[in-house]
Amino acid sequence: MQRKGFTLIEVLVVLALTALLSGIAIGYTHVGQNDVSLSIEESEIAQMILEAKELSIATYSSNSVTCAFGVQFDYVNSTYSLFAYDAAASPSQPGGRPLCPSLAGTAASVDQNAITEYANGSWQVHTPPGVVLDASADPVASDTIQDVLFYPPNPFTLMSFDGQTFQDDYTNPPASTGYVYLSTVGGTDSRTISVNTDGQVSL
Repeated sequence: MQRKGFTLIEVLVVLALTALLSGIAIGYTHVGQNDVSLSIEESEIAQMILEAKELSIATYSSNSVTCAFGVQFDYVNSTYSLFAYDAAASPSQPGGRPLCPSLAGTAASVDQNAITEYANGSWQVHTPPGVVLDASADPVASDTIQDVLFYPPNPFTLMSFDGQTFQDDYTNPPASTGYVYLSTVGGTDSRTISVNTDGQVSL
């Protein structure tokens, strides 16, 4: 007798295998998307740090009320901000340019009141879904950058690892390199951005 069609068990087995393979494919696709997002975010953060450095060089020759520029990292909320280090309340020099604090005075403490939003779209930028700023990935637990500030004219590179004081080559014993740690949700992949006291940024 010739067989016609499939049995119910065969259909159920095929459906189960199809669902399993689809789940695996979707899972790998999701991991792949997170990896791509991680690589893109790594580049964008590095670009923002370099932009802060360039802005600091440019502002030295202008009459801006801004003394310096930097980037601040919030590891709790997974956001980062390009900020202006504003000296609007400082006394002015002839010509209207503010009398910015000395390098030593700036390095002595991170003045949170001087940190202001630079531009729309550059303040509290969230990492994309599937990517987090991950301070727990720091193997040393002391070289995670909280703030990096570029102080004209060179510019000098000041880094804060505690959010309260800056370290640099000139006034405080420096950690020669600081790091920004990124990872995918779940920690399947990670990236590290390094900044040294010469202002060099590496991926």
